[in-house]
Amino acid sequence: MSPLPTAQPNAASEQARLRVSGKFLRVGAEKVSLKGISYGPFRPNAQGAPFPEELRLTADLEHIAALGFDTVRLYDPPTEAVLSLAEKLGLRLMVGIPWTDHVDFLRDAASVKSIMAEVCEAVTRLRDHPSVVAFLIGNEIEKTLVRWMGPQRVQHFLERLIQAARECAPNQLFSYATYPSTEYLIPRNADFLAVNVYLEQPAAFEAYLQRLHHLAGNKPLLITEFGLDVASHGAAAQAEARQWFEQICARSAVAGMVWFSYTDEWFRGGEAVTQWKFGIVDQERRERLSAKPVQLAPLLNTWPKISVIVCTYYGDVTLRACLTSLQSLRYPDYEVLLIDDGSSAGVSMIAQDFPSVRYIRQEHAGLSVARNRGAAEALGEILAYTDDDCIADEDWLAYLAAGFDDPQWVACGGPNIPPPPRNETETVVALAPGAPAHVLLSDVEAEHLPGCNLAIRKRALDAIGGFDPAYQVAGDDVDICWRLRDAGGRLRFISGAMVWHHRRYTVDAYFRQQTGYGHAESLLMLKHPKRFGGLGGARWSGAIYGDTSMTDDPSEGSIFHGPMGNGLFQGIYQQSTRSLLDLFCGFLGLLIMLLMLLLKMKLLGLGVAVLFLAAAYGRMRRQTQSILPLSFIRRLQLLYLHLMQPIKREQARMRGLLAVCLVNRSAAKKEEVNLPSRPKIWSLNLGERSFWNESNVGRDRFLDELRQLIHCHGYTCREDDGWQRMDVEAKLNSWLSIAFLTVTEYHGNGRCLTRVRAVGKAGALGYIPLLVFAYRIRKKALQLSQEAAENAGLTKL
Repeated sequence: MSPLPTAQPNAASEQARLRVSGKFLRVGAEKVSLKGISYGPFRPNAQGAPFPEELRLTADLEHIAALGFDTVRLYDPPTEAVLSLAEKLGLRLMVGIPWTDHVDFLRDAASVKSIMAEVCEAVTRLRDHPSVVAFLIGNEIEKTLVRWMGPQRVQHFLERLIQAARECAPNQLFSYATYPSTEYLIPRNADFLAVNVYLEQPAAFEAYLQRLHHLAGNKPLLITEFGLDVASHGAAAQAEARQWFEQICARSAVAGMVWFSYTDEWFRGGEAVTQWKFGIVDQERRERLSAKPVQLAPLLNTWPKISVIVCTYYGDVTLRACLTSLQSLRYPDYEVLLIDDGSSAGVSMIAQDFPSVRYIRQEHAGLSVARNRGAAEALGEILAYTDDDCIADEDWLAYLAAGFDDPQWVACGGPNIPPPPRNETETVVALAPGAPAHVLLSDVEAEHLPGCNLAIRKRALDAIGGFDPAYQVAGDDVDICWRLRDAGGRLRFISGAMVWHHRRYTVDAYFRQQTGYGHAESLLMLKHPKRFGGLGGARWSGAIYGDTSMTDDPSEGSIFHGPMGNGLFQGIYQQSTRSLLDLFCGFLGLLIMLLMLLLKMKLLGLGVAVLFLAAAYGRMRRQTQSILPLSFIRRLQLLYLHLMQPIKREQARMRGLLAVCLVNRSAAKKEEVNLPSRPKIWSLNLGERSFWNESNVGRDRFLDELRQLIHCHGYTCREDDGWQRMDVEAKLNSWLSIAFLTVTEYHGNGRCLTRVRAVGKAGALGYIPLLVFAYRIRKKALQLSQEAAENAGLTKL
């Protein structure tokens, strides 16, 4: 097949395109929230297209537009009739592209190539239509099938699929619609996180949205399916569910929502689905109570006065953009204070162009003194701090204010996201380690909130004596958060309260920033010694969230699949990403290397140097969020930043400590949560078998028979605890075992293909016996598989 043409950007239509803007979506400068409904899939019409006949299609889309929906999610590429109607009615189309995702599509290169071609062909045909705003290149790959193929392999395939599609349509948005049973399956190069969620309790749904925001990272969150079955719950419950669904999505900064579905008419797997009724209209298009448009309540009934405080010290380059953004906040009662910490005349000249900003100048005394001066001058009951190199989202204050709806919360903050880089140097610096990050104890409660996006109740700040003047450049936010928590307060993270935060523009500025952070850490170590380890690292109780995502590495041992892979909510549980190589990062590795060279142990010194580079490379790989569009030279530059950042930071930290002749010796041990460790065993693939059945018999029956056979042969049968990539394991002796992994593909009309994979396993002492007796172990595994299949009524293929 000849390669598909690559689209060229169209400047005229670029402004009208939907685009990603941090946690939100925009068309031009206007922020938009998609209000969508799903449509289809349908029985093929007279022309063979998976849509209703033209008269019904026209009436349906006109009705959807009249009900106030602005987006339609399709499960098949639209026909010309659908495109024409959508454009006429002003409807946006979120287009799904179906392919054979119900089978092991990674088994052969031909399947992969075919899927790539299907997706690229559909994207190329639709890429320039103004109504098409996003593509979903896949939808809910079945959980046990993902486990069978391997989460990392599936993730990488989806990333390749998006990359290929984006080359065909560079102006379009792309994602994959995942669901709670594979919430870890998120392509890193997707433009937004798309999730299908069905939760029937408002509190559970709202709590889950907070988790999904963290999975989304710095990208928008879209709920691409949510609904309630009328057959099970009734029409009144469905209408109530739609009301709270839209209200919670608006309150939780969800960038787009899709109600499932428009009609009960639903065709899937070659047959009509009649047992479920999710539509806001029935098959005859009679409206249900849920068809009535939802009236959203405001985030708050009363809006507290907020004082926005910007502290600056020679921040002329970015200050104007910061103040401009603060003039555009959509909040009814706020003031802006600019505290000039002894800058040159440039800052005061910029302030003159913003008459509504209260400009206050002081002699240079440091950041904390400036923050305290702002608090003393403020009239608001809430103090919202941001930096002079930040640009606030227009709804920043509204989301922050809503976060103080309970007195237990004494501080709130949200994400600080780097704006799109203007050149490759800015891209590299933005991807370097050490950027401001929030630390979360749960999906809602924070242990630390960066000072560039930090709102505090004024009375709570006064009660602990304000910011500590010792912190003149950095570290003030860490200190204040710890002190607020020590005083009994709680800190809240609000995903929608975002600011754009410029990282440093040059490598030199970046290293100066890291040096400042290192000095601040030395002050923190002196004041809070029990919160630091012996080598200087902070001992956080929570998880650190920055510009990376916990789904970057969906490897086995970090995912809880549930027994036999059937868990309804299968999430990644963060484990420590540190390795032995990290011992060679920073000063420690450098000192060991220099010591070896001084002792003329050149080979050992060279080995340490290699480990030094490997440690930096490992850190770079772990902390890089997406597939980088960087040249080889820029990748080397990024590696250099990962190599030097810990050295610069530790050097400044040690200088600060030595200045007062104090070394931290009082580091208390922190209680750690021990998640199941990744299995440290030897394994050997013993082969696969496939079995067919046309009576809807699959893996469950096979595994029941397999368990009985294992017991009959006198072996110990071990069940999957939810963390392992196997269903059952036959323990042959104290050293050797056979693990069985299964999956069933459903091919319609009761036809099932069950695949069985056997893996020989051995502990540290069983490696040699595993190799020596590999043939006999494989023979035993295949024998057990064949007997279990025959007993279950499955036929070998």
